[in-house]
Amino acid sequence: MLRRSARSPFMPDALVFPGGAVDAADGPAGSDAAYEAAARRECSEEAGVVLGDRPLRWFDTWVTPSAEPRRYEARFFLAELGEDEGGEAAADGHETHEGRWASAAEYLALGAAGAVDLPPPTLCTLMRLADGRLAALRGLAPEDARAPVLPKALLEAGPDGAARIVVVLPHAADYEALAGDGAPAPARSLDLPARIVREGASWRPL
Repeated sequence: MLRRSARSPFMPDALVFPGGAVDAADGPAGSDAAYEAAARRECSEEAGVVLGDRPLRWFDTWVTPSAEPRRYEARFFLAELGEDEGGEAAADGHETHEGRWASAAEYLALGAAGAVDLPPPTLCTLMRLADGRLAALRGLAPEDARAPVLPKALLEAGPDGAARIVVVLPHAADYEALAGDGAPAPARSLDLPARIVREGASWRPL
């Protein structure tokens, strides 16, 4: 994983997987091929890992809540490396910093301790990996990953009375009644936390 630049206009200083925008040279705009080409290119540019022609498995899609002025459709891909591969991985030092390998459980522990900032999609992906659901992710067909997880975001009072940001996933009981763009809950998201709250400098599931 990599730490985003503190100067980034979106999710500054957050810990994320390699990724970025789809470029015109990646393929036809909005096409599956363009997203996959972008994933390969960004993995090389940001993390120094060249995936070559190894298979990429698309397993998840998230869309930024409409309450956020900068909105993105983010696709998540799984690539498998051998035990002797990946040693050359390194952050690019410009857009990303402090790149390193660690287990999902290690990163979740750092997030729980407030040592790193894990955005909600990243947090949910790490939870799946830590819970041993890699086989389930491998088994998803592309069509299973196409429908996006579209959360809604709101401000609510925390236990101390201070306002805090809460991200509400589509399977939450009150999701439809909340303001903002909505979409049905994909089946693959039903085992995720229904709400994720911003506390201090980190996110945690409720």
